Amino acid sequence: QGAFGPIFLGAVSSHWETPDRTGERLRRFIGCMGKLRVNSIDRDLIGEAVRGRNIENCDPPACQHLPCRNGGTCVSDAENWFCQCRPLYTGRLCQFSACERNPCSHGATCIPKSPLEAVCLCPYGRQGLLCEEPINITRARFSGGGAQFGYTSFAAHSDLPSFTFFYEFRLQITLANNSMAARDNLVLFAGHKGQGNNGDDYLVLGLRSGRVVHRFNLGSGVATIVSDRLDPRVTIHSVVFGRSGKTGWLKVDGQRNQTRSSPGLRGLKDFKHLFVGGYREYTPELLPLGSRFSQGFQGCIFDVKFSTRRGGTFQALGHPSFGRNVGQCGVNPCDHVHCGHGGTCVDSGSSVYCQCPLGWKGALCTETVSVCDVEHSPPPLCAQGSTCIPLPNGYTCRCPLGTAGMYCDKG
Repeated sequence: QGAFGPIFLGAVSSHWETPDRTGERLRRFIGCMGKLRVNSIDRDLIGEAVRGRNIENCDPPACQHLPCRNGGTCVSDAENWFCQCRPLYTGRLCQFSACERNPCSHGATCIPKSPLEAVCLCPYGRQGLLCEEPINITRARFSGGGAQFGYTSFAAHSDLPSFTFFYEFRLQITLANNSMAARDNLVLFAGHKGQGNNGDDYLVLGLRSGRVVHRFNLGSGVATIVSDRLDPRVTIHSVVFGRSGKTGWLKVDGQRNQTRSSPGLRGLKDFKHLFVGGYREYTPELLPLGSRFSQGFQGCIFDVKFSTRRGGTFQALGHPSFGRNVGQCGVNPCDHVHCGHGGTCVDSGSSVYCQCPLGWKGALCTETVSVCDVEHSPPPLCAQGSTCIPLPNGYTCRCPLGTAGMYCDKG
């Protein structure tokens, strides 16, 4: 009675010698094997294997048809399959994100906060968790840059008369009570970024290092006018700035009038929109070089008036054409939002959301975070493709075919 060597499945190892070198002439098997039975005894096809290589999970017919959406990965064994979803997507086929089932109303911008949660950034004239509440804005309040979600607070005005040869603006501002409010903030902008041989054309008002800055470029060079440092004891600042031909001016509060001239051309090209409080996008690089400020305005801007003719009458800027995250000065929408379990209401102009403490999630921090949720700290360590199963005292990882270990990270 002779003794047999190992049983090879799929192919014979090149390191194993066979009689008459028959192994070299055998074609390798290509396909799937589900069960192994030897002498009427079922064997663990993978668990009892001594070694092997180039073995992958056998995709059932479902995975061959690539059912997972939004970049999800189909993971399977011989009988079952599921979709491993990319961040911020969920569902059997990764077909849902928090914003595909958009809870936001009135054209609000929906931002995924987690796979099942969203933050609604409200359009001008709306406020609340879902932007469902109207708001009457008489003194606009802006929340600054969008560091967390990448969107600024702004109001945009269209159909304005030409500012080609003359403009003068008068406005009042109050600064938010924080150290970032006058560090590098855009107050007002209109213009174009140059392309090719055409130079930049713009006018801009901003705050930098505690001073008001007025800049303009008529296509051939920048004029920069900087005020003295703002008096921190003054709560409402009055700003007057303008330009006639190549000469511009700036007067802030009781400070002396400052003037500067730009080189070259005398006229400013017409533009479609005048932005107040911020820009449509949060990326400063989208603006002309000299008009870039790293954040939007933080505080209130009101009583904005302008004239396009020397000695002419001033007219109010009026109602904006569109905008985002603009609140009413003196009104805090968080007064009507009660975040549970110690959550913090974050006020972003007119948009609000709850920043939940560790262990809680949901719009109002009323849902517990499972140990298998990505929001859990620390997050589950199950390798990609494995399934996290919650347990009373932790979790376990269910490994797909071909992997092993506590976190399914061993082949």
